Amino acid sequence: MLHPIRRRGLAAAALLIGAAGPAPRRVGEAVEVTGTARAERPGATRALAPAAPLGEGDTLVTSAESRLLARLAGDIELRLGPLSRLLLDSVPATTAEGAGTVLRRAAGSLWFSRPETAPRAPVAIISPAALIGVRGTAFWAGEMDGTFAVFVARGEAAVSAGGRLVTLPAGLGTDIVGGVPEAPIPWSPARIARVLAPMGLTP
Repeated sequence: MLHPIRRRGLAAAALLIGAAGPAPRRVGEAVEVTGTARAERPGATRALAPAAPLGEGDTLVTSAESRLLARLAGDIELRLGPLSRLLLDSVPATTAEGAGTVLRRAAGSLWFSRPETAPRAPVAIISPAALIGVRGTAFWAGEMDGTFAVFVARGEAAVSAGGRLVTLPAGLGTDIVGGVPEAPIPWSPARIARVLAPMGLTP
């Protein structure tokens, strides 16, 4: 027979475990961290290092002068530039699950890519400025000179904001001006290099 104090201790532990809930489903891992990056969940924050697991519902955060390279289910490579925040809202473990990947960008810049041979499972990037539907395989999105912009390096993406939808093929980009995306235009090599440099990439 358990002592009354021990019984109370076990009961308290069980309540704590129940309050914490199940562990988040693993959907990827950090690959490279330059500077400092962390994963946040309600009531919990953990520093990220190479091979650190990433869970569905994690918000990925980078500090100033920092960047993060992560790999997610679905052969997705994700890079975050400095001062970025991105929620891994929904990341199916396999394309057979029938659902799409949903990422919610709150701040900063990101680079999204996946192999051309990867299954074309739907992906949506939700940002305060626009909704990006990923049809292609490599694109950049973020703020530049105070304006949110999207540039597609390979494949195709659809950018929707303010009731207007534009489709970006490879080599074209758009700025969100006045709450709506402008007509797609080619980006100069200098502008492409400028947005990719903070991501640790070159054109």
